[in-house]
Amino acid sequence: MDFKLHQLPKSLRISLSVFLLTLSFGYFSGLDLLKHTTDYKTEGIQENVLGNEFDEEAEELHFKMSERELQGIIHSHVITISMLFALLSFMVYFTSLPLYFKSFLMIEPNVSLVVTFGGLWLMWLGHTWIKYVIMISGILMHLSMIMLIVTLLWQLLIKKEN
Repeated sequence: MDFKLHQLPKSLRISLSVFLLTLSFGYFSGLDLLKHTTDYKTEGIQENVLGNEFDEEAEELHFKMSERELQGIIHSHVITISMLFALLSFMVYFTSLPLYFKSFLMIEPNVSLVVTFGGLWLMWLGHTWIKYVIMISGILMHLSMIMLIVTLLWQLLIKKEN
């Protein structure tokens, strides 16, 4: 299998590009939900998972997630997002990028995924310092997703045969 994405027929490249844009719309709409639940702050992450019912100055009341609720969130997010990254990694493999860059794009998002959602579990167990690790790994995961999408769209729509 020695072919590259930019060598595919135009109709397939356009179809895959539309798929990537649709996938991006769904993935990044989750960032809007994250904005509403955490305000993109470490304190928001902690409050969303551990609650704030003892904070008398809180504007909105949150209760600690139940173990079952947290397990459901971790389960559904890790399985679906890892499948998304697997599909994108498969596509990245067929780009004309250097192997070291392809390898990074194929591995890093999954590492960040495990660290982010594993961190939520650790925070729920009482390790509140992990909220900073969750924030950093979450940012890396989303930046990796952006890099994946931009790279693939470039390979499908702009890259020309050498």
